[in-house]
Amino acid sequence: MTATSVSSSEPIARRSGASVALAGTRPLFRKDVGEWRHGVRLWVVLIVTSAFMALAAANSAINQWVVANVAEAQGQDARISLVPLDNVVIAVSSQVFIFAAIFAAMSLLVGERDRGTLSWIASKPVSRTSIWLSKFSSATAMLWVAAAIVPMVITAAVATVLYGVPSIPALIVITLGMGATIALFVAVVLAGSTLVASQPAVAAIGFAVLFLPALLGGILPSTVLQFLPTSILSWAVGLAGGADVGYVAPVAWLAWMIGIGVFSARQMGRLEL
Repeated sequence: MTATSVSSSEPIARRSGASVALAGTRPLFRKDVGEWRHGVRLWVVLIVTSAFMALAAANSAINQWVVANVAEAQGQDARISLVPLDNVVIAVSSQVFIFAAIFAAMSLLVGERDRGTLSWIASKPVSRTSIWLSKFSSATAMLWVAAAIVPMVITAAVATVLYGVPSIPALIVITLGMGATIALFVAVVLAGSTLVASQPAVAAIGFAVLFLPALLGGILPSTVLQFLPTSILSWAVGLAGGADVGYVAPVAWLAWMIGIGVFSARQMGRLEL
C-alpha cells in the first residue's frame, strides 16, 4: 500500500467540527483512486461486466438466427424483440454490475483491517469518517466507469450493430441509474464492513439487500416497494422508456444513502482497529 502523508497548517483538534469529521479526505481519496487504477480488480470488473452485458444484448439476435436456421427450432414462437432499447434493457436487467460492485467492494475495509493497514491510516491526522467516505467515493467513481459507463458504451454499440441505434438520452438516463445503484451497493457493503469482520459476511449483506425486493414483492404492494433504495434502477429504466415514474424512488434513494452514510460514520467511530 502506498503511504500517504497529510499536511496541515493547524492541529486537527483546533479545527471546526465539519473539518475534523472530513480531515484527510482528499489525500485518502487520491490514494484510494491510485490503488484502483494500478490494481487488477478494476480491469476484471470492466472485462467481465462488458462481456456479460454485450452477450445479453446480443441474445435476441442469436435466438432469431437459431429460429431461422436450425431445423428443430423453426416455427417456434420465440417472442423475440428486436427493438434496440429493449435489448439494452435486457442487458442492464441482468444486474451483473451489481454483483461486480459487491465483490469488488467487500474487501475494501475488511481487507485493510486484516492486514493492519487500517489502524495505521487511522493513526494519521485523518478522521475515521473520512476513511469511510474516501473508500465509498473512490469505489463508486471507479466502478461507475468500469461497471456502468464502459459496459454501456459497448452494449449500445452491439445493439446498434444488431438492431439499430437506441435512444441516446435513454441510454444516459439508464447509465445514471446504474451509477446510483452502484453507489447504493458500495455504501451497503462498506456499512456492512463496519458490522462484520469477514468478507463472505459482508457479501452476504450486499446480496440480502439485492434480493430483498424479490422477497418482499409478493407481500408488499408496488407503491411501498418504490420506497426501497433498490428501486432506483427500475425507476431509471422506466423514465428512459417514457413511463410516468414520479419522484418517490430518487427521493427515497437519497434518503437511504444519507442514512447509510450517517450510520457508517458512527460505526467507524466505534470500530475496533
